[in-house]
Amino acid sequence: MRQTSKGTLRHGSGFAAIAFAAALTAGSAFAHQTNPQCYLDGVQMRPVAEFAFTSRQVAKFHADLMRRPPGSCPAGSGGSAAKSCGQVDHWHVARIMSEEYCAGLQGSARASGARPVAEVTAPPSYLKTEHHQLYTYRAADPDAVVLRGLCVICVTVEAPPSK
Repeated sequence: MRQTSKGTLRHGSGFAAIAFAAALTAGSAFAHQTNPQCYLDGVQMRPVAEFAFTSRQVAKFHADLMRRPPGSCPAGSGGSAAKSCGQVDHWHVARIMSEEYCAGLQGSARASGARPVAEVTAPPSYLKTEHHQLYTYRAADPDAVVLRGLCVICVTVEAPPSK
């Protein structure tokens, strides 16, 4: 495990496999799927890293996001609003942060050519149908982990040849 300025990163840990299994079972609780390409028939998610962000880290990311110049917002995140990059609540901020973090791990996926995507596994408020109302990154302890998940690569699994 390695602590970075952007979060805790673990590669190839046993915990990642357990958290990955939890992510798969929690997937049905999402009100909308952020990585639909990973849930197609014949596609598997392979974890490449794990992340855990504190309240302080997400708050700093939010402040930095608000200072981004027009045109620098991430694609696909509602990003044309110059002042807010299209984010409307803490859930959107957390989603953009986890997406950008995982996309930054492209080197981990070089062999397959796939871009890592974020699969958030906790907290439960992030995963609930009412996540826009319930999730907040604010915590009494600024060092409390408020966003946890995995960076995964979605790969198409070939069926074994039939005999």
